Amino acid sequence: MNWSQPDIWIIIGYLVLMFAMSLWHRKFSSKNMENFFLGGRKIPGWLNGVSYTAALVSPDAATGYGGLGVVTGAFISWWYLSRFGLALFFGGVLFAVFWRRLNLFTSLEFYDLRFPTKAASAMRLWIAFRTSLIAMPAWTGITLLAAYKIMGPAYGLTKPETMYLVVPVSVLFVFFSGYKGVVISNLIQMIIFFIGTLTLAWLTLQHFGGPQAMTASLSHFLGNTHPEILQMTPPKNHDVFPLAAAMAWLLGQSIGYGGDAAPMGGAMEGQRILSTRTPSEALTMYVVAAITMFILLLLVTLPSISATMLWPELRNTGADRELVYGRLMKMMLPAGAMGLLIAAMMAATMSTVGDNLNFGSQVLVSDLYRKWLVPNASEKHYLVMSKIGMSIIISIAIAVVFNVSIITDVAIFMLQLSAAELPANWAQWWWWRFNGPARIAASFGGAVIFCIVVLGPKMLVFFGVAAAQKMILPWWWATLLVMGITTVLWVVVALLTKPDPDILLNNFYQRVHPLGFWKPFRTKRELAPPNNIIKPIFWGLGVAIIGFAATCLLIQGLTEAWFGYYQASIIQLIISVLLFIVFKKTSKKYLDYLALRTAGNTAASTVARPHLSVID
Repeated sequence: MNWSQPDIWIIIGYLVLMFAMSLWHRKFSSKNMENFFLGGRKIPGWLNGVSYTAALVSPDAATGYGGLGVVTGAFISWWYLSRFGLALFFGGVLFAVFWRRLNLFTSLEFYDLRFPTKAASAMRLWIAFRTSLIAMPAWTGITLLAAYKIMGPAYGLTKPETMYLVVPVSVLFVFFSGYKGVVISNLIQMIIFFIGTLTLAWLTLQHFGGPQAMTASLSHFLGNTHPEILQMTPPKNHDVFPLAAAMAWLLGQSIGYGGDAAPMGGAMEGQRILSTRTPSEALTMYVVAAITMFILLLLVTLPSISATMLWPELRNTGADRELVYGRLMKMMLPAGAMGLLIAAMMAATMSTVGDNLNFGSQVLVSDLYRKWLVPNASEKHYLVMSKIGMSIIISIAIAVVFNVSIITDVAIFMLQLSAAELPANWAQWWWWRFNGPARIAASFGGAVIFCIVVLGPKMLVFFGVAAAQKMILPWWWATLLVMGITTVLWVVVALLTKPDPDILLNNFYQRVHPLGFWKPFRTKRELAPPNNIIKPIFWGLGVAIIGFAATCLLIQGLTEAWFGYYQASIIQLIISVLLFIVFKKTSKKYLDYLALRTAGNTAASTVARPHLSVID
């Protein structure tokens, strides 16, 4: 290891700052469970948005997305735009207000309100188990693995040495500070991360002589063999990320998003929604998260594309391309700047690890331990158990670190599994006839279908059945196939089984006033008459698409500028600003409508419910 004095002091200064912040928030967080896990429900929407970005953008973004940039090109932005972009705007516009209106402690309590006891208990138990003991350890594990893939090339650290450096400070911080400390520190950590990644991006451009010189060199180096490397949208045919894959991400991760605030691919967002001050600020959280996250991802992917000229062997089959960002750091950064970016990567690691541990232990204690084992203990007892839960989660995560090599493989697996049931998440809000058996079929049946379609052929090949190789589909087609079969399954189950009890559905409707097909529970005085029940949903979808389009043009415009296409960049950025103005006005009008609709519904919520005899 070659540690310079400036690097060492920058890293030490950062660690001291984080430790001091954790002690500063210790008194507040130790008062009760709501303070420790939800920050007293007083977190501004914009700050929660930055914090959510911190939870999602960790070193695995620099390693995973950077590695993908090496084998794709300028269109790498569509990997994350299609995966997150439209989904986040759907969640923010169509569902954030309703989730915040429920005022739950964890989003999993939703199932007790929406479904009968047996189905609700099964769902809450399963989601709590998969969130706290599968999803959170998996995402934490690949974050720690990514930290190693950066620290290793940059400083020659081994996996154990990286764990010794990163894990103790991350765990101690979240132990003391709770959610409020995590959120505030996330802001500082993201500023450090932004400065560090921007510095490396700038130095990379300077190394190649500026945007236009770099683009000319890249075109000369790979233009004949891989012309798509300068293409702004995914090509129709590509081994890693063709256009079909982008469309699969867009559909597979957007349809149904928002209806569940604890998905496998971003479980911490429920905590962000429930900790905001008002329902409208929950939408702010999503918008800020989308913009800040995509800009940071752009900063780590674009230099990695340029690095293809430095290490062309990383494009070879079997090469560990995820080492590219660490190599760039070692090559480009001088003393001091290296310490800054190492601190930035540690900051990003601490953000994600801290968020995962805090949220995972919240679910573990509230939805498993308190719900099923010890229901009547003191707040102090649950706080102690939550810290034990953090220890369990981090232990499993460390096991992941030493048993996984490619980060994107884990990410694709987790997101394919969660995509199976996504359409059902919209149905549970928008269709009263979606009942407990349908919910069970979507969640458990979807997992079985995933195993049959995705894992079954691979298992047969492993056991020597060569013909099964033809049954292995590209991950993008497999994702859509699993979603489609699962959706058919739960629709059939819903129609062939009895509706949930009238009183349960009526209580849920009167508490939340969801959009969609709830005709048997509406009153004559409601703001939205039955013949307009679809219009508010399409209105919200339209608003979300405007926000998504504005964000895509922002990222595409910045990408064009990186490659020196300044005229196209300016045009796209101007249109992006105009669309953001339209989005701001239309989203405000839409939220005002939802607030007025709720007020009208509340005033008319005392009418007796009719017998349920039709499907609405």
